[in-house]
This record gives sequence, C-alpha cells and structure tokens, in this order.
Amino acid sequence: MSFRNCLSALFVLLGGVLVARAAPALPGWLLEAAKQPNPPLAAGVPAAVLLDDTEYDVKPDGRVVETRRFALRVISRSGNDRAVGSVDYVEKGDKVLSVGAWLVRAGKEIRPPQKREWVDHTDGAAGSVFSESRRRSIGYSDLALIGDVFGCETVVERRLLFAQLGASLESTLPEKLVRHRLRVPPGWSFTATLVGPEAARVARRDEGLQSSVWELADLPYRPDEPEMSDTARVAARLYIDLHPTVAPGGAPLLRFKSWAEMANWKLGLYEGQCDSSPALAETVRQLTAGRPDAISRIRAISRHVQQLRYVGVYRGLSIGLGYKPRKASEVHAKGWGDCKDKANLLRAMLQEAGIEAFMVTAQNGGGREIVEQWPSPMQFNHAILAIRVDETVDLPAVVNVPRLGRLLFFDATDPDVLLGDIPLPLQGTKVHPSLPGSDGLVTLPVLPLETSHLLDRKVELVLAPTGAVSGECVYGGPGSVGAIYRALLRGSSAKDFRTMITERIAGAVPGAALTDLTTEDDPVTGICRIRARFTAQRFAQLMPGGLAVVRLDVLRRDTVPTFPEKDRTSPIAMAPRLVRDEVTLRLPADYVVDELPARVELASPYGRYSSACEVRDGAVVTHRVLQLEDRIVPVSEYAALRKFLSDVAKADRSSVVLRQAEPVASPAK
Repeated sequence: MSFRNCLSALFVLLGGVLVARAAPALPGWLLEAAKQPNPPLAAGVPAAVLLDDTEYDVKPDGRVVETRRFALRVISRSGNDRAVGSVDYVEKGDKVLSVGAWLVRAGKEIRPPQKREWVDHTDGAAGSVFSESRRRSIGYSDLALIGDVFGCETVVERRLLFAQLGASLESTLPEKLVRHRLRVPPGWSFTATLVGPEAARVARRDEGLQSSVWELADLPYRPDEPEMSDTARVAARLYIDLHPTVAPGGAPLLRFKSWAEMANWKLGLYEGQCDSSPALAETVRQLTAGRPDAISRIRAISRHVQQLRYVGVYRGLSIGLGYKPRKASEVHAKGWGDCKDKANLLRAMLQEAGIEAFMVTAQNGGGREIVEQWPSPMQFNHAILAIRVDETVDLPAVVNVPRLGRLLFFDATDPDVLLGDIPLPLQGTKVHPSLPGSDGLVTLPVLPLETSHLLDRKVELVLAPTGAVSGECVYGGPGSVGAIYRALLRGSSAKDFRTMITERIAGAVPGAALTDLTTEDDPVTGICRIRARFTAQRFAQLMPGGLAVVRLDVLRRDTVPTFPEKDRTSPIAMAPRLVRDEVTLRLPADYVVDELPARVELASPYGRYSSACEVRDGAVVTHRVLQLEDRIVPVSEYAALRKFLSDVAKADRSSVVLRQAEPVASPAK
C-alpha cells in the first residue's frame, strides 16, 4: 500500500475526515449542473436549485419509469439543511429501482467516512395508523459547506391507475431550470394542458411524436410569508392525458373524457359501501327520536358522525382503493374512519332516516385552482357530502345546482364546523358531486360575512377614581368564528383554557385577574361565545391636575393581518372577516370627558374600517367595525394593502382623556 493510501486509511479510522474522490465517478448530469452559474439570487437565499429534472418513460403495459435528477448549491450557512433528497413510492405497487446521492466540492465528490444509507419510512397522511405511502430519504446537511453542490437521482417504476399524469412547476428556493420530459410507446399519443401564472413562460420542445420536454428557467425565491395561499409557489401546472392506441399488456388504464364518466367510475366504487346494520339503524333511531323535521334529524346525525375519531388506514392505493370508502356498517362498529369513511357513514345514516345524500370529492387546500377541462380524481384529496334538501331549508351552505337540485354541502370530517357552514379552506372551491348526471363541477359559496365570518366583541368597563377597573368581556360569533372558539374549547383543559383567556385579557388590560369565566355554544345557530369577568388595579393613567388617560383599544388586534416586511414575493390570500367591537367605559361620578378620539372612516379595495366614540349616560361608548374582503392581493398591490392596514392600526391606538369635574359651589347664605 502506498504512503498516500495508508494516510487516507488512517484518516478514515480516526473519523471526521472526508474523502475526496475523483470527478469521473460522479454522474455526468451532476458535473454539468455543478458548472452552472446560480439563478438570480435575492437577499437571504439559503440555497439555489441548479437543476430539477424529471423524466416519465411510459411502458406499453401501463407502467411508467420516473427518473428524477436534482442538484442544489449551498449559498449560506443555513442552506446546508437543504442538502437532502427523498423519493415517494407506494408499497406493493411501485418499485424503487435505484437511488443515489452525492456531495460535490470543487468538482470532486466528498464522501463521508462511512457510506450513507437511504432511510425508508412511512409517508402517511396525518391521522393514519397504516399507509402504503412510503418515502426514502437521505441527508448530507452535516457535511455540506457554502459553495458545495448536493445532487441526488432516484428511479421508480410506478403503476399508473389513470391514463393521466400531473406535475407542478413551483419553487421554494430559486431554481435555475425545471424540466419535465415525457416519452410514450410507439402507437401512443398524448395531449397536454398548461395552466398557472407563468404558464406562458414554459417552453415546450417536441422530440418526435412520442416525446416532449417542458422547461421553465429562473424560478424566483418563494420564502414563507404571512397569509400565503396554498398555491402561492406554483408557477405552472402540467396536466397530461395519455392515449394508448395499442392495448396495454397489464390492467387497462382508466380514462375520463368527461366529469360524468368520472362520476360513474366513483359510483362504481361506492356501490355496496353505503350499507346498514341493526346497530347502525338503532343509533339513527335514537338520534332522531322526537325530531319531526328533516333539518333537525340531519343536524343530530351529522353532529354524531363529526365526533367520531379521524383515523386512516390506506391499503390498495395502487389499484384505486384509496378512493373507496369502507363499508358504513364497519365504520359505525369501529367508531373511526377517514374523510371518505365518515362521509359515507353519514350518507348511510341519513339514508336510514329517509334522507338522500351523495358523496362529493373536494380539494382541501388549493381547491379554487381546479382545472375544469381536465376531469381527474388526481385533482382532489378530500371527501365531503351533499344532502338533498327542499325549499324549507334555508342555510348558507345550500347550493341550487342545475339538474341536481338543492344540495346542502357538509364536511363530516371537521369536528367544529356545524351543519349549514362550510370550512373556510373549502369556501369558494370547486367540488365534484358523485351522482348520476353530475357532468361538471360545483363552486361552493364564500359564505356571507354576517352569518359565517362575524366576530362580535363587547366589553364593559367600570372605572374607579383610583384608576382601578372591573369589567366583563363577551366575544364570539357564528360560522368560521364559532368553529375557531369551539376548537379552542375542545382542545384545551379547563385550567389551560382559563390561563389562555387570562393572558389574552392581560395583554390589553395589564394586571387583569379573572373572577369568572363561562362559555356557551348553540348547536343550531353555530354561535360560540366566551364570557369573562375581571379586575385590574391599575388601568387608567392618572396625571397631574386631575387628568386621567384611558386606553380604549382594550381588545386584542390579532384580527388585523400584519405585514412587517417592506417587500413581498408572493400574492396574499385575504380571508373574509367582519369584526364588530363595542367598548363601554363607565366613569367615576366625579370625572367628565375632556377629550375624545376623532371619528375615523377608511375604505379600500381590501376592506373597510370605522371607529367612533360618544358620551352616553355617564359612559364613553366606542364602536369599531373592521371588514376584510375575500380576495387574492397581487404583489403589485402590496404597498397599498400595507398602507390600509397601517392606517387601521394607527386609528386603533386611541385613548380618552378624562378630568375631575369642578366641585359645585354651595349657594351663599
């Protein structure tokens, strides 16, 4: 053994010394990527993607070999955490053919003293106890230095369930080049649809009749920012329909030329799953006893199903069983299920009560971006229910669907959003009901502010001459506001809840101590309220000359979005909200008002604001209203939005000045 080899072996035995291997052992694509300059970099960028390349090689038997090559350069010290690679696959359906990862420094591979192994672990959704979704991961974060290039390559053979492929061209880090390449067998053809804000920038290059390449260069940095939408980082989406003209050797691929065809396929999956049992029927009988009208029966049954545990067991994913609910009788007996299981159970229980309902597929997150010209289950990830109702049911979640009638949409998964309401992430999204004749999508409504997004807060304060105060605050509301407080109550112990409310009040009234705390929750209106009584020894600021300054903004302003950064890279998803505040300050007998804040009214495309004070019956009464619109605010309007919200914040910082009244002189004798 040469002196050089002996020395290298000694370094490895000692540990902590990396071995540099000659460049030819590295894959050529990674060497080429490592030579590329960085894409345009913004301040604070931790790392830059030099290449994100995915190839789809479709086989005649309906399988596809997916090869992904990824190269990233570390830009700052925090960027070494990005030197990781992973590949997802479905157990018993996909085959991971090969995986590889490398770290390149100055054109040479840097190897750790011991070989790095890819770690295989579950990739199941939250709430799942078993899932065939798996992931293999590897990391070089502990070895990577500034300027190093991390690369990985994964090859997976997947079983196609649908004659469709979908890909998203998006960026968290800045990306030099994103590429997708498709190859299909001789005799096959395909059609592709591109959508998204930067779809026009995607360059397509055809390589004969059976292959095409789509490329998008210089994607910008998209860091985490407040109020981002679920699709804020998506530059474009690529949707592909495969058209095999030669019968594949394996199972035939599912193809949907219309939403009606997709509805028929789903109805076939649901066939026989909406069953019953003596125990299920008895539960329905108990829940509906003494409830003569349909809506009260629906409300009782839906609340029961909502309270069941969310648990998922995901088997048979590669053959389509991920779209098939378990039998309703089984879910009822076990007392748990995932979204489609709970929706199907609710359907069966309503059917037992003589009420017709239908399964609905939805997208929980990004559902407003559903592409109508691409009928595919791949665009959805959630299941809810549509309940057929008549004209006597007047609830915000009822939609009159042409040819399908009046449908009351309901999410049986969310335990806190009651009947008649729709979870906020689903409002305004496109869904697909599974019933005969369902040949299109239905847009769920963005529910009215007054009935679904109203936060109503009232505070009454009694001021003592010493500056101490006693008070009562009541706050809550219906719809999404009620759901928030309902979740707060459900997820907290009595002790933790009391501590939380105490801290909330003390944030505006320093030194506040709770003397009483109660809650109320109306299952019909959906209004959930919290009522708290408190005292504080030092509230008013006593000044020389008999003056006292009292803050009027005693309610937390966390309902107002804040955007401290001067610049913005992604659009803002404004959630609808309506906040109504009333603060009553009862004055001591020997104090009068010396100065009131001026009335303020603000209006913008993003919302409205008003505040006004008056003296009434020995008290100062303040009214404040903030309304924010449901809309996406583009980056070009960021400065205007910040100004509106800044003006709101300034108007909220208001105080009233009091003074001791002059003593009334006694009449002369």
